[in-house]
Amino acid sequence: MKNLFVLPVVAFGLLLGTQGISAQEMSSDETVEVTTQEKYIELAVENLPQPVLDAVAKDFAGATISKAAAKEDASEFKLELTKEDGETVEVHCDAEGNWVAKD
Repeated sequence: MKNLFVLPVVAFGLLLGTQGISAQEMSSDETVEVTTQEKYIELAVENLPQPVLDAVAKDFAGATISKAAAKEDASEFKLELTKEDGETVEVHCDAEGNWVAKD
């Protein structure tokens, strides 16, 4: 009769003991870095602000803008330029025609 009482107590003790161990294994001190992707909306080249067009003409003479996109608030523009030698370059520019460095 004692064995019938001891067996469930031991099984319950093992169950509680393994739950504590798995909880310890799940915890982690690692830091997760979250990066947000900037969203750009495609834009027709003729809709670019004049300061952006002037900056391209000044700093990339002979290059043509093959693609253009803007942030939703039009504070920054992403341009794909095709140089005279056929090389394509992606550059970022603010609304005033200043180049923005991207990593």
